[in-house]
Amino acid sequence: MALRNRLSESTLKDYADALTRLGLELGTLDNVEATAKAISALKGHRLEASISAYRHYCRIHKLPEPIFEVPKRRHRRPLPYVPSDKVLKASLVIPKRARWRAYFRLLYETGARPSEPFNLRVQDIDFESEKVRLRTLKRGGYTREREIPISPLLAGLLKALCEGKGADDYVFSLEHDPKKPLKRKYAQRILEHVRKVLRSQGYDVRGLRLHAYRHAYATRLYQATKDLALVQRALGHKDLETTMIYLHIQPAQPRLYDVKALSLDDEEGISQAIAEGWEKVLQTKTKIWFRKPRWLP
Repeated sequence: MALRNRLSESTLKDYADALTRLGLELGTLDNVEATAKAISALKGHRLEASISAYRHYCRIHKLPEPIFEVPKRRHRRPLPYVPSDKVLKASLVIPKRARWRAYFRLLYETGARPSEPFNLRVQDIDFESEKVRLRTLKRGGYTREREIPISPLLAGLLKALCEGKGADDYVFSLEHDPKKPLKRKYAQRILEHVRKVLRSQGYDVRGLRLHAYRHAYATRLYQATKDLALVQRALGHKDLETTMIYLHIQPAQPRLYDVKALSLDDEEGISQAIAEGWEKVLQTKTKIWFRKPRWLP
């Protein structure tokens, strides 16, 4: 029950599969030293899944903390190819259904992990301040929660999806059951359609995948602020090294600000400003004022 309350069903299933396989291979999981040694000899996805699963097993059964002898990675993973901002923005208007337009715009404006919108509940959206609260429960059981500003355009799309739903209902839910969220596989199918349409229109769709929006967001935010710690918080990373996988660059310079004002009617302009890392600092009856850090050479 402790695991069930903390982890998603898919993660629970992965843990159960990993532990079952280990138990069948070793005969017992209670010999911590022998089990940790066997796990350390594994590779790839099975290694990572088994480490997380066995750590939880030891905590639940009050066994000693396992020590794994796993060599550290010597090189960072290479950055994937990320489509141009022109391609990403073009992809936002292709889905016909409002829920998928909201989904892709949410990825674009917030850098959310592809699965995070499906964990989003009505109570996680503050329509008054135009912010969303995102969170992810990772394999190791660590949750990183953060609030990200959104544009009035996205807020309007999300508000329409929330009509008639309770605070605890999912924003991206099944058509007739707000208590059950959609699954990532549906988003993947929509993306394949988006890629097909864009390709037919002459766009270069290399690297256009669900995670590409997150990489592009991280790059835009860093270029706008040169604040690596801010990017780390915005992406919900526990370790700064993980953020570096996205960027491979270092911040350095003192901060000043550029300022601009946009009309409240300019929904696309406001959306673009937020996506580019501009901070909303003041709103009047007719305008929204933004600022963005400017770095001295």
